Order: sequence, then structure tokens, then C-alpha cells
Amino acid sequence: MVGIKALHIAALIIWCGGLFYLPGLFMLHPRASDRASFHRLRMLTRFTFAFVVSPAAVIAIISGTALVHYRQASGEWLMWKLLFVCLMVFFHLYCGGLVAKLGRERTAHSRSGSAALLAVPSILVPLVLWMVLGKPTLFFAAAP
Repeated sequence: MVGIKALHIAALIIWCGGLFYLPGLFMLHPRASDRASFHRLRMLTRFTFAFVVSPAAVIAIISGTALVHYRQASGEWLMWKLLFVCLMVFFHLYCGGLVAKLGRERTAHSRSGSAALLAVPSILVPLVLWMVLGKPTLFFAAAP
């Protein structure tokens, strides 16, 4: 159990860090001065998404599912946490679409749009942490 939890936390750190890092990489693409630097930056972005962030996401989700099953976790907080994790997955997939778009176009997103992308993990990651660490009762509190 401790090993699974450590694996889950490590994978989450990498995944969440990657969700912050990818928009930063997207912001750099329009600033690439020549074709060679753009190609290097594009390869770094693809490598980061495909070989670092995506495997970390899969490991985080699988180990998190194992922890929920093993600890028999339940409650309203878990439903909300899973909703926010699903939103993180959709954001991850959206970033993957932008990475694929970089293979066809010089910019996948405007520089200001890429900066706005940083707002998504800035909201979702703390919400997930709050759900896990605080286990709040939000809407369906039991009556006394």
C-alpha cells in the first residue's frame, strides 16, 4: 500500500508539473528564430508529452484507482475529486491535440492563448489537492 501511494504521488507530481510545463513550451514556439530551433523545440514538446507526461498520467490514474479500491474510499469528496481529475485528463488530451497540431503548423496556439492555458492546471491541481487532503462536504451535507 505504501509503495502504491508513493508511486501515485510521484506520478502525480510529474503529471501535474507537465500540465504546467506544456503551455510554457507552447508559448515558446512562436519565438523560435529559425527552422532548426523550431524543430528542436517541437521535438522537446513531443518528447515531453509522449514519454514523460502521458506515462505519468497513466500511472497516476492506475495507482489512484488501486488506492481507491484498496482503501475502499467513498464519499462526496471522491466524486468531486474524480470529476476534477477527469477535467485534468481532458486538458491533457487538449494539450496532446496542440502537440499534434505543431506537426502541421508553426504555432499551435497564440502566445497569449498559451499563457491562458496555464490557468487550467492552476485551478484544477489545487482543487484536486483540496479534495484529497481536506475531504470537504460541499453540497450534500447530511442533516443532523
